[in-house]
This record gives sequence, structure tokens and C-alpha cells, in this order.
Amino acid sequence: MSNKDKIMEAATELFHLYGYDGTSVDMLIKKAGVSKSNFYYYFEGKEELGLDVLTKLADSEIREISEIMQTDLNAVEQLWEWYKKRFFSERDLLEQAIYPGSFFGNLALEQSSLNEKFRSVLDKHFRECEDLVEECFRRGVEQGFFKEDLDTKMAARFMVSQFEGAILMAKTKKSLVPIADVIMQGKSLLFKEEWMHLADDWMRLLEKT
Repeated sequence: MSNKDKIMEAATELFHLYGYDGTSVDMLIKKAGVSKSNFYYYFEGKEELGLDVLTKLADSEIREISEIMQTDLNAVEQLWEWYKKRFFSERDLLEQAIYPGSFFGNLALEQSSLNEKFRSVLDKHFRECEDLVEECFRRGVEQGFFKEDLDTKMAARFMVSQFEGAILMAKTKKSLVPIADVIMQGKSLLFKEEWMHLADDWMRLLEKT
């Protein structure tokens, strides 16, 4: 691993745990095991590093969601795969001694009103998430699983924002219940009555974890 990659890896972990403002350059170089001069060889400062880390993580998450939405699964199965990914990734984090919550949500709370560069990257990321989820919802309507009058754009915005809010509540409560609640409340928004049982099956699976 190159020194630049070590710095990026250290920053990803420390920003997630302690926040951008709570992480100093000294903390970063100690965690990465590099010198301060080496840090400044690769980055002009902490802001450039933070933007690089944020952009890399945002691009990675969009690729992962895109891969799910481009499978041959039907829209309900794709949605469930997305739900599972979010739920189980947070479950794994919750089992750590310190539950950091959502990297993107944390940074949005901390920096969106203070740093336009961070706000812009975060806004772009959440809009791209919404676009991918909206496309899934449109397919669900076309395939007959979701309500014909569903406002897919509004529903996608709602579900993405609700997930981020639920992860914040999960961090506060140290419980996955808020995330599971969002998944289950989504069924009344999305599903036709005859397909409601599919979401109930999801809850039974989540309750077993």
C-alpha cells in the first residue's frame, strides 16, 4: 500500500469516528504511520484530503447501488438487496465498541452549513442515490408491485432521507430498530395491497438477525 493510500485509509476511519473537525493532521499521520512532510507531499491540507476521501466513498457507494439496480432481479428484489446492504452494514458497525453511524450523514451534519465544497459533493451523492432508487421504484410500478399513482421521485427522496435519519437515530439509541422501522413503513408507501406480504417477509428475516 502506498503512503497516499495509507493516509486515505486512516482519514476514512478517523473522519468516520471523530468527524472532520475532530481529526487533526497529527492524528492522521500517526494513524497512517507517515511523516508530516509526506502528508503534505500528497495533499495541500486536510480539506483536500477530506474531499478526496468523501468523493471516493461516494463514488464507491453509487457503484454498489448501480450494480444492484442493474441485475436481472425484479424491482422488489432489487429494493430488498439495497435494504439488506444498508441494514447489515449498519449492524456490523453497531457491533463495534464505537458505533460511528453514517459517514455521509455525519459529514453532512458537520460540514454542509460551513463548507460549500463538502456540501456540493454530499448533495450530488444524495441526488445520485435518489435517482437510482427512483428508477427502481418506476420499474416496480411497471412490474405491478408498487402503486400505480406512486410519485416515484418523491418516494425516492423520502426513502433516502429517511434512511439517513434512521441511521442517526440508530446511533443515538444504539439500536437497529429505527432502520428496520423505515424499511417496514416503506411498504405502505410503495406496495399494492396484494404484495404487502413481501415486506412482512422482510421483517421476519430482519427479526432473525
